[in-house]
Amino acid sequence: MEQIISDDYMLKNMACYKIKDYVAANRLKPGDKLPTERDLALTLGVSRPVIREALGTLEALGYIYKKRGKGIFVKEADLSSLFQEMLFLWSNIDNQSDNLLEFRIILEQAAVGQIVDRAGAGELKLDRIAGLIEEAERAPLSKKEFAKHEYNFHRELLSLTGNPMFIQLTDVINKYFQMIATKNMDNDSTVGVAESIQDHRAIVELLKRKDKNGAAGKIRDHLMKPLMAK
Repeated sequence: MEQIISDDYMLKNMACYKIKDYVAANRLKPGDKLPTERDLALTLGVSRPVIREALGTLEALGYIYKKRGKGIFVKEADLSSLFQEMLFLWSNIDNQSDNLLEFRIILEQAAVGQIVDRAGAGELKLDRIAGLIEEAERAPLSKKEFAKHEYNFHRELLSLTGNPMFIQLTDVINKYFQMIATKNMDNDSTVGVAESIQDHRAIVELLKRKDKNGAAGKIRDHLMKPLMAK
């Protein structure tokens, strides 16, 4: 049966696009105030009820927020919900792991270069990552425990890029691999765990020397191990 799209729905969507175009054209930044409903309706040539509905939709989608008695404001972009939806889709697609692993390697190698370049002549702040490694080295970890350590290590490493969008995306990718790593495994086994922790130590030592090419190569070798083991 053919679905009929109502005129009201089309008008609301059109108003949403017009409001987003207004924000872009006027170079409004997060925290900047939008015109009132009345002024938006006049400026965009849309009725106030349609503008009100469009603003409600944009608020639900995270584009704007309202302060009672103060007005409507542009909201800072938060892509975490979109990336979480991507995680759900990835987990339901067969044979996606290899492609996603290759994508992860590209991202993390780029991150290493960004981390070193961002530090410039200054010293890289690697104390928290080194602490994670020392904690893992103190007692043998099962594969289930290591999956959590692996996630925390890469999350901490990628946070050094200082790029919120990059951090959110890579965090979701890392969660995906943590999820599949804990499926169908012998959780009490420690095979390969010590070697992987040594990889983490080597990556940190290369970063301390600001050897971004060496660190990028080590990250690739480390992340490729599950693929090569097939």
